[in-house]
Amino acid sequence: MTDLFFIPTGDYLRQFIGNTMIKAADIKDILKKRGVFSSSSDKKILGPILVKSGISPVEFELLKESIQTKEENPKIQTRKLKWKSDDRLLDAIPHDFDFSNLIDDPFGTISIDNAPVFTVAGDGKDTNNLIAEIIIKRNDKTKNFGDDVSYHKCSVELKLDGNNFDLTVFTQHSSKETLSLVNKVSNRIHKHLKENSYVSDAPIEKILFGNFTNESRIDFLIQMAKSNAMYLHYQDMKKIHMSPDEDVKGKVPTEIALFEKKIKDLMFKGKSLDSSVFLKKQDLKKYIKLCGVTSSYELSDSEHRGSCLVRIYFPEFDNNSELLMEVENLNISRKLPAEKKSDIKLQILKILETKKLDLYKKYSIK
Repeated sequence: MTDLFFIPTGDYLRQFIGNTMIKAADIKDILKKRGVFSSSSDKKILGPILVKSGISPVEFELLKESIQTKEENPKIQTRKLKWKSDDRLLDAIPHDFDFSNLIDDPFGTISIDNAPVFTVAGDGKDTNNLIAEIIIKRNDKTKNFGDDVSYHKCSVELKLDGNNFDLTVFTQHSSKETLSLVNKVSNRIHKHLKENSYVSDAPIEKILFGNFTNESRIDFLIQMAKSNAMYLHYQDMKKIHMSPDEDVKGKVPTEIALFEKKIKDLMFKGKSLDSSVFLKKQDLKKYIKLCGVTSSYELSDSEHRGSCLVRIYFPEFDNNSELLMEVENLNISRKLPAEKKSDIKLQILKILETKKLDLYKKYSIK
């Protein structure tokens, strides 16, 4: 039986190329390869030319790739366990680790698109550093044609520090679906290691909003933001997200009283916000619940030239809210495919990882 291959035409094709991830340059490149040249770089002009002339299966696949490589910004969380075994991590985590039944979706819209396994990370030499990468496929028939299938990547990385007997669990996700999945894998890993006496019975340690005082949380987030490591160079703090803490006893300073009781959630945008009176003045810090900062950075070395914003934040003003980091507005001097830009975002987050753990030890009250 011959496989059927659907190629959009007419209004379906118009709807498909209307996807924001398909750029005018993509359409212009297809037309150019056909020998059709236009002085315009406007998608509104180039699009109708493609719709009227139709699209080939190869051209359709090329444009689909532009959409399927799109995903939300990767976000990273860090958790720690206390190692108590002499075994290598490679011996503790079986190659056939159980990744079954991770998705509970009775409607069949979400599925795992690959066969995840734990393998040695990086160059394959460190047997105490493992990673499993997982791809979720999501079908959403309520969306427009071309937007109805999306792919979301996530990963769980384990790194054992043999000197301090710490096992660090890095989870990377890009959507709500992948966040749920990496949390399940993380819990399953913890259970496996604990049942086989590789780690202590202590609960898994997370970087939570409630693990700081108001003062130490401010210091932690500001020092996290002011990173100058490898090719990442701090420039300025552009946004701060905070709330007055009404539970603090004592006379409320005038600066805090100005917020009024009905104001619970404040987002400031501007320049040099790390020097704001609310984050600098010591007698004000205890009245401020800072949950997030967004800062600008330059990327500069032999391979990286550009700029970006990094958001370091707790999603909620809640003691159990877990710290997240993500890269926004990444601009690179040379043109790169979406997948390569996603890799650079992950590199940036990894640069911040070591500093995050060191600063957490310094400022945490737990």
